[in-house]
Amino acid sequence: MKIDVIRTDSKAVIEKLKGLGFDRIFLLKEQSIKDITSDGNNEFKAYSGKDYNFVIRKGKADFVYDLELNNFLLNKGLCNKLKENKITVIFSFSALEKSENMFKVYKNLLINGKLCNDYGVNCLYSSGSENINDVKSFFQLCAFAEEFGYNYKNMIKSIRSIAELTQ
Repeated sequence: MKIDVIRTDSKAVIEKLKGLGFDRIFLLKEQSIKDITSDGNNEFKAYSGKDYNFVIRKGKADFVYDLELNNFLLNKGLCNKLKENKITVIFSFSALEKSENMFKVYKNLLINGKLCNDYGVNCLYSSGSENINDVKSFFQLCAFAEEFGYNYKNMIKSIRSIAELTQ
C-alpha cells in the first residue's frame, strides 16, 4: 500500500499520484485530513501549532504535522504518548524544500525521525504537494524516510496501521 499526503485538491496532482501507483491520497487542510480516494467519510483531526505538547499528551488529534517547521523537538516521553494515543506524525518533503532555514528543518527532521523510529511511533513521510511539480514517487518518499533515520520496516508498519484506521 502506498500513501501520500497533499495540501491541494488539484485534479492534476491527484491524477499524477494515482499514475505513480498511490493507493491512498490524503488531503491536509485546515487542521483535518481527509482520505480523498475512499468512498467512506474518512476525516481525521490533525494538529499543527504552538501546543504540540498538550495535544500529544491528551491525545487530542489523530495526526500531528509540521513539527519541523514549528521547531518542535520530540523526546522519549512524548514518543511514548504518541504511541499510546495512536497519533501519527506526518513529515513533509515540501517543508524541507520550501524552508527559509533548510539546515534547521533538516536537523529537526533528523532528530524527530530517529526518535520516532527508536520508539516505534507511526510516521508518514509525505510529499506535501501543493502543485504538480512537488509530487514525489513512493521510492523517493522511502528514501526520504531512510535519510532521516526511519527504517523501511517501521514505515510499512505505519502505513498498514493507517490503512486499517481508514478502512
